[in-house]
Amino acid sequence: MTLTIHNIITGELESSLSVSLLNSGAHPKNDPAKLLPFGYRHDIKRLDGSLNSGVMVPVPVWLIKGSNKLILIDTGLGSIDEVNNIQLKYGVGFVATRNDRQDLISGLAALGVVPKDIDIVVLTHLHFDHVGNNHLFENAKFIVQRDELPQGIVPPHFCMFYYPEYSYKILEIKDRLVVIDGDYELAAGIQLLKIGGHTPGCMVTLVDTEIGTVCLTSDVMYNYRNLQLNWPMGSYWNLQELMKGYDRIHREASIIIPQHDWEFFEHFPKGIVG
Repeated sequence: MTLTIHNIITGELESSLSVSLLNSGAHPKNDPAKLLPFGYRHDIKRLDGSLNSGVMVPVPVWLIKGSNKLILIDTGLGSIDEVNNIQLKYGVGFVATRNDRQDLISGLAALGVVPKDIDIVVLTHLHFDHVGNNHLFENAKFIVQRDELPQGIVPPHFCMFYYPEYSYKILEIKDRLVVIDGDYELAAGIQLLKIGGHTPGCMVTLVDTEIGTVCLTSDVMYNYRNLQLNWPMGSYWNLQELMKGYDRIHREASIIIPQHDWEFFEHFPKGIVG
């Protein structure tokens, strides 16, 4: 069967240049004007009314159709109020938003799917914006790397984007977790690669489609500037591991899709890959 990948946006998050690109991309050979991620602006309004420079990045999930199982990659951004309150508690002023078109249930419905239809959810890593809607998928098994669980359940205090208040998102599905360690063949034409780097157990997803082998990079590649410049984002666990992952992705995929970038729709206007 033909495999296709469908993008569903679950909200937006503010991202600074230093988060988008390590050290804000500073280098004498880099033209600063060409470093700015797609959609970079100077009028992002935070909850306190202040204006800031950065990007409002999309938070997508990816529905894979055409396999004998319905597969969802991540569950996206949950309650906006919950996210904003938790981030403020930990000194992160970045704002989270959602408009009427950014609803996971509606996005699935537009593809003829309801949450109970999903058979498998891949949790590429356990940052808050990848696990926010776990509770919706009552019939699904959840695939996660073993190395993600300590951070997701009992985060050390220095782990930005893992929040202890979000550990319930993992604990409430604990009986349906399938814990793996390393690469994993999910289904015919669909493979999970353990890359690490961004987080201890971060995974990417390879999907064989009619247009080539597609890599959904999760946050291993945050935006298209990471891909084009071979320059990582500013949030990482192990930089050497992350850059080895870049090399592996280039070897194994013919189409590479960064996770958090509206530029995706410049390449795939209908939000469909394959």
